[in-house]
Amino acid sequence: MKQTLFGLAVILGALYILLWPLHPYPLSYVLKASPVLLLAVVAWLQYRNAEISLRAAWLYALAMLTSAAGDVFLDFDRSLYLKQALAAFLLAQLSYIALLWPLRQSRRGDALRAGLPALFAAFLLCQFYPNTGALWWPVLIYVLCLWGMAVLALRSGNRWIAGGGVLFMLADSLIGVNRFWLPFEHSTPVIVSIYISAQLLLGYGLLLAADSPLLKAATCRQKSTVESAPAR
Repeated sequence: MKQTLFGLAVILGALYILLWPLHPYPLSYVLKASPVLLLAVVAWLQYRNAEISLRAAWLYALAMLTSAAGDVFLDFDRSLYLKQALAAFLLAQLSYIALLWPLRQSRRGDALRAGLPALFAAFLLCQFYPNTGALWWPVLIYVLCLWGMAVLALRSGNRWIAGGGVLFMLADSLIGVNRFWLPFEHSTPVIVSIYISAQLLLGYGLLLAADSPLLKAATCRQKSTVESAPAR
């Protein structure tokens, strides 16, 4: 069931991208939000099966629900509802940060994993600043949270999560590039393709991959509970 729902999320995400030339069309916002909403259902099923903790399920579901809200705002109008979308995705980033924080690992190259995204974020902020106006502080806060999420994803020890975090940062950075710096042709389908890929990679790495740190943590808790149970 979980794999089926994930596969359906992949199909619906691809369908939204393929139908972009027809946009706007009725209920396009529902189609766009469908992949992340299905991923939220997968997280709940994983919790029901004792595969992940209640905390992880709630945080991931919150990230998906707020992402869905941001998807809807951007589908309606990427300029008119940019503030609302920014607020929704900020909550998604904070949820991801809270979810990924306990999963971080200390390894060689951590300074590089934090430094390169920081340099990238600083460069973009310098380019955005002249054109952000009243949005400067919200954009600054959002980029800092986006950087934090990407760094934690890179430190998760899971290649799917790491790839998803990097793509998420890239997708949202391109929104800023298109809005505040260098508008480019076909920006929406390019950005949406990267964004949906990011969410799917993060979802697979967190919920379904054999080396998922969330699944490993749940397994460790179950073993600890069994071992600490009094013998009869």
